[in-house]
Amino acid sequence: MGQGPWRWVLLLVGGCLLARGPAASAAGSCEPGPLAKPPAQVRTALIFSGGGAKGAWEAGIAAEVVAKGVPLALVAGTSAGALNATLVAAGQVDQLEKLWRGITREQVFFLRPSVFFAGLLPGWLTLWQVNRAGSLFDSSPLRALIEANLDVERLRRSPIRLLIVAVDLERRTKRLFDNHSVTVDALMASVAVPGAFPPVAVDGRLFVDGGLTGRAPVLDALESGGPVDRALVTMSYAAGEGGAPPTTIRRAVEEAFEMGMTHQIQRDVELSRLKHPQVELHLLTPSAPLLLRPLELEPDASTRALERGKSDGLACLTRLGY
Repeated sequence: MGQGPWRWVLLLVGGCLLARGPAASAAGSCEPGPLAKPPAQVRTALIFSGGGAKGAWEAGIAAEVVAKGVPLALVAGTSAGALNATLVAAGQVDQLEKLWRGITREQVFFLRPSVFFAGLLPGWLTLWQVNRAGSLFDSSPLRALIEANLDVERLRRSPIRLLIVAVDLERRTKRLFDNHSVTVDALMASVAVPGAFPPVAVDGRLFVDGGLTGRAPVLDALESGGPVDRALVTMSYAAGEGGAPPTTIRRAVEEAFEMGMTHQIQRDVELSRLKHPQVELHLLTPSAPLLLRPLELEPDASTRALERGKSDGLACLTRLGY
């Protein structure tokens, strides 16, 4: 794609998605608490945090949860986790696994021609043209992928409650969608990382990625109503996983963003433990770094992440007695 100032802007914004931030230890996670119910009766919430290509690991967790017959009462997510949650709620886990095993970058987005050709312009004209583009990438392939894979009517009838989150940046508010209010537009909005993907209009308002207010929407999920005994919260950063030295502007922005996201998830899990002491919460992390960047969408890498998710999910559920 050539050199030029536009490429630096692309890397800076896209770098905000890089999944190489630090993660807290998951020691003690998946150790059962004093729930006075057999596992088959423990009403469970599965809460996804997304992370672009790292969503494949979450899909592996979901596949194992369903295979073990865990009684799911609720699934929730933002960004790529919103798509995972929606297909799980619709009872389409097999379709979800198939999707991640075959996914490619071309099926999700492509660089806008105006951004590409901006790299040929001199100096400040590059930045001016990039700003006018509205977003770096065109996400219309993702819309087609969702429409081809999601059975909306099946989702509407599902007994598993769904919750996904999108954000109205203009009003600085968030909006929650459930089985009956979610649409393809709402899903597109929940994955619309500001700057990278265009905002999406829902009911006349423009919405973007819900991860801005809660990368893993555990608080929203537990406050959405309906009884839950246990919540499994995914965070796709391995214990002790570090980032790159912040020796450049790009690296500094990347690592600051990822550190904020991981600490946000950890904080919300701990706050949920205080606000909902009746719910047994577990934070699930990969057993080893996934070594995946969010925009690194290719079948072999996604399949490896998915298989690790299955293995990590099985280890967790075994400890919980399933």
